[in-house]
Amino acid sequence: MRTSYLLYLLFPLLTFSQIDHWESVVLPGDYWDYLVPASQPNSNWNQLGFNASSWNSGPSGFGYGDGDDATVLSSTMSVYLRKTFEITDASAVGYVVLDIDYDDGFVAFLNGQEIARNLVSGEIPGFNQASEGYHEALLYQGYGPERFEVDLSMLTTGTNILAVQVHNQSADSSDLSALPVLS
Repeated sequence: MRTSYLLYLLFPLLTFSQIDHWESVVLPGDYWDYLVPASQPNSNWNQLGFNASSWNSGPSGFGYGDGDDATVLSSTMSVYLRKTFEITDASAVGYVVLDIDYDDGFVAFLNGQEIARNLVSGEIPGFNQASEGYHEALLYQGYGPERFEVDLSMLTTGTNILAVQVHNQSADSSDLSALPVLS
């Protein structure tokens, strides 16, 4: 799956003639800190200075173990994910994209600022908030993930953090998936 996913990432990106190469700073299978919450996380959970030492750690994708998940989670309404990465020179970066495969809704943040969302409303969604509809993961069906362009001004030289919260449509949902990639 990792090879086909990487090919998916590279083919469309090569069409941008002004960019001489692409690098992914967050890849499938990278280790993330994650939390299956029993209460609302601290409001700064998505920022670099937050101490996530009490959180679990595991490789992406996250989900219920239905064949496309590296880290298997117990049934939940939501999962919170954090991944740090380094940028040597942010001024040398010409374009940033978030590719994400998910089930059912999500909100993504770069350095504490929202960069993408689907099917989750509210400025600060509650940990027990249901997504606003169903969205099936796409990769296991042979499709590519959804792609979101990211504002370059949110990227900094040095350590950065990608944070994602994924929400199920209901507490008894049969699946949950989260596989974010940043290039």
